[in-house]
Amino acid sequence: MKLKLSLIAILMFTAILNATAQVTSSNEVAAKNWIKANESELRIQPFHTFKLSFVRKGETGETLRFQQMLNDVPVFQSEIVLHFSTENIVVFSSNSYDNSIQNIPTNPSISKQIALNKSKDILKIVGEYEVAENNLFVTKVNDQTRLVYRVITNPANGMGSWEVLVDAQSGTVLSTKDVAIYHHKKEPKKETSHKKTEKDNNALAPLAFVSGTAMVYMSDPLSFAHVAYGATGYVDGSDANTTQLAAARTAVTLPEIDLTAGVYKLKSSYAEIKDFEAPTTGLFTQSTSDFSFTRDNNAFEAANVFYQLDKSMRYINQTLGIVCLPLLNAGVLHFDPSGLSGADNSHYIPSADRLAFGEGCVDDAEDADVIWHELGHGLHDWLTNGNTSGLIGEGNGDYWAQSYSRSLNQWTPADAAYHYMFSWDGNNPCWAGRTTNYSATYPGGLVGGSGHTDGQIWATCLMRIWDQIGREKTDKAFLEGLALTNSSTNQQNAAIAVRQAGINRNFPCADIQAMTDNFTLTGYTMPALPLTMAPIANQTVQAGAGDVYALPSYATLANPISPSCAATVTQSPVIGTNLPVGVHTITMTATLGASSVIRTFTLTVTPNLAVEQNVKESVVIYPNPAKNQITIKGEFDANESITIYNLLGQKVIERNSISNEEKIDVSKLESGVYTIYFNASKASYKFVKE
Repeated sequence: MKLKLSLIAILMFTAILNATAQVTSSNEVAAKNWIKANESELRIQPFHTFKLSFVRKGETGETLRFQQMLNDVPVFQSEIVLHFSTENIVVFSSNSYDNSIQNIPTNPSISKQIALNKSKDILKIVGEYEVAENNLFVTKVNDQTRLVYRVITNPANGMGSWEVLVDAQSGTVLSTKDVAIYHHKKEPKKETSHKKTEKDNNALAPLAFVSGTAMVYMSDPLSFAHVAYGATGYVDGSDANTTQLAAARTAVTLPEIDLTAGVYKLKSSYAEIKDFEAPTTGLFTQSTSDFSFTRDNNAFEAANVFYQLDKSMRYINQTLGIVCLPLLNAGVLHFDPSGLSGADNSHYIPSADRLAFGEGCVDDAEDADVIWHELGHGLHDWLTNGNTSGLIGEGNGDYWAQSYSRSLNQWTPADAAYHYMFSWDGNNPCWAGRTTNYSATYPGGLVGGSGHTDGQIWATCLMRIWDQIGREKTDKAFLEGLALTNSSTNQQNAAIAVRQAGINRNFPCADIQAMTDNFTLTGYTMPALPLTMAPIANQTVQAGAGDVYALPSYATLANPISPSCAATVTQSPVIGTNLPVGVHTITMTATLGASSVIRTFTLTVTPNLAVEQNVKESVVIYPNPAKNQITIKGEFDANESITIYNLLGQKVIERNSISNEEKIDVSKLESGVYTIYFNASKASYKFVKE
């Protein structure tokens, strides 16, 4: 196989790392002014200060996180979060600010080394371990403000990730707890969060990647075959291979694997295999790029996890266009397909940005639900710069897993398994799994003490929205909504954040209403929607016969957001006005009762170019409207090509050459009106995507 250096991928990866590493913003002064203006409402103490700790830029603006400080020492899990629109206006805020933090001395009496020694003594860890964190914080312990060292130790046997709080004045050990995040059974008391600032200096080193192949479970063997656990050939059998389980595999391409000195390794721009937890099974490197194995070989689980993690990260960063990468390990997610000393569980370790999968009963690494769920914890962690909330964490993981598995269309809504979480690893004699068809509502249905159980309320609601507005839009709102949350965010406030993310992305008002209805049905109290209208991008069109352009309705482009989508839209000049060649100002006014919002944009009308008569007469586009595919038929020159634009004038599809009968997949386009432009003959046609 020919070795290729993906320079474009390297440059993109570097840009992404720089984006996530950004700690300055032109909105910082405005943000501090906002905090000052709201200090009375927030009840900010005069001895508390705030430091800009993280800036996340995206298509909808910037999210700034301000860490609460006491005498230049960070207050643990306490911050103010502000989101600025593309117009540099604060459109959303959340906070976990703790105004009860007392003004205590913040010069430690003991050293970090003494704190580390205290941690080692109390944990009595047997075997190898790593110290992932040892930082100074101010926090509340038993309602008392304390200066503490937070020491996190990760044992190599995979039995947890242990946080020890050591009083920085007296050296007393104040608390110990496991802060690893598990997908079932073992329940941590509280999700961890921390400021992540470490960066690997090797992040910009050239990556030598080639493509590879593998055999994997696209989701799990039961969903593939439409059978229940226990059917002939569909039991774990201590990792035994069966004809049925082998047949459930799918051949896939691995877009990137590492090739160094003739050795192929499961490593890409997004994920890399490691062996950091017991049992020690190795890295499964080999002299061939084909990682095709059956499940009785541990290499199968390694390839399966790698494929799923890499696929999910590519979907987020490339398909959705949302920057979301680990803040450690040079932006690469580390995973161990055989960890936790073989226990029947899996976990995400926030202090190291890595995942490990247990082997008890059904190997967790064989079920995509487990893999995507655990990754969901990582996404939550990275988007919030470590300020995750245990009140929504498990529901986030369940949603992210179900969003993927349901997109495969393996079950119908009539099947009970349509709602199963962990279809292969759970819902069997090993454990009951979970569901996204949970009947309880918020807040009365909360059982408390179990983020796994209560998370089903959150995941179920999100999947109902998913069924109505589709995967990509729900995923975008979910991820960007998470980026607006903080360590104290509950399900209701998460719902408000996710809806706001949909508004920030200018989703159609009908989608925002669907989100509002489903959140309300679940029991979340949603604030009333104010009348808003996003900025409208400038447009360029081509004049028709006589060099005039008949003005269409731009109501869909205006897309005012209002309660029940009841706002009316007027347009000036009015629809049907014949505009000459030139630049024109179009004014859109949205009105709801006594409220109104006005937006203007420029419409550039270009001269009509002669259109080849044979194209005008011969082109047929069908079906129109279309759901999944359109067919273009005509008599085209050999150099003809097409570009499809949305109403914002953005290119969404390009074909450098077309045949006389061309089929175009439009299933991933959002609903709306699109223009097909024939680049050689200068002809344009419209079609509607349902």
